[in-house]
Amino acid sequence: MLILAVLTVHTAYSRTRYRMIPCQGELNPICPAIMYYNSESPGGDSSYLHAIKAAIEKEPKEPLFYYALGVIYFNNRQFAESAAAFEEAGEKGYKRDADYYLHLGTACLQSKQYNKGIHHLNHCLNLRPNDTVALQTIAQAYYQQQDYKQAIIYWEQLLRIQPKNAFAMFMLGKSYMEHGDKKKGEEWCEQATADL
Repeated sequence: MLILAVLTVHTAYSRTRYRMIPCQGELNPICPAIMYYNSESPGGDSSYLHAIKAAIEKEPKEPLFYYALGVIYFNNRQFAESAAAFEEAGEKGYKRDADYYLHLGTACLQSKQYNKGIHHLNHCLNLRPNDTVALQTIAQAYYQQQDYKQAIIYWEQLLRIQPKNAFAMFMLGKSYMEHGDKKKGEEWCEQATADL
């Protein structure tokens, strides 16, 4: 009998919670059942990890199991392992949609694979151009890498979608200042804090 894997999915990246395992219709009845819930305690018990690894041993071609493994690793802050599991899921046939690239890109950035992470997040934006999480994540990554010119491009793109986003305004201001335009940077920072 195959093992039932119960996954608790919660991510606090950028203070945004989103479900990382999509709702599936009916899974093949010989596959383990995978359920997920929002939880106030992200991460999870190591038994989930053992359960999904055992499921992979029994069904090594099932892409959803590798994706679930990526989620478990992500929630346990094992970001390099998470990215590798998400990539394996894609190679096994997991649907490479905008969410897939968002989660893979985020895991890559968290594991300091900046170029790879930005590349995957741009795939997300190609599929879903107004994804504010991807835009903010890329902008922040460029800012942290001190590529302020690129950070400015993504902060501005985010602000076209969310013109009242005070965090994006403030970070755009900081990016301008770091890029050498102190006056414009101060204006954006003042605008960000005007309503506080």
